[in-house]
Amino acid sequence: MPCHLILSKLADKCPSAVLAVLDSLVDPLQKSITFRPKQDAVKQEVDRNEDMIRSALRAIASLNHISGGDCSHKFKNPMAEIAKAPP
Repeated sequence: MPCHLILSKLADKCPSAVLAVLDSLVDPLQKSITFRPKQDAVKQEVDRNEDMIRSALRAIASLNHISGGDCSHKFKNPMAEIAKAPP
């Protein structure tokens, strides 16, 4: 989660540097969003996973606000999936 916060701050402060590595950020963010805890996970693990998903979605929202980010097809595909997914 601290990495997501750092990524959000970098997207605000120096968007050109983040755009340069945007394609390499897609896979780790997508793994954070799609990870599901085991069926027998305790409530604390489930809550921690939900916090991680919220944190990753905030980072993705920050990346989405960067102008020029729409040129990356690898980033646009997960964004379309997120938009289609139920809340």
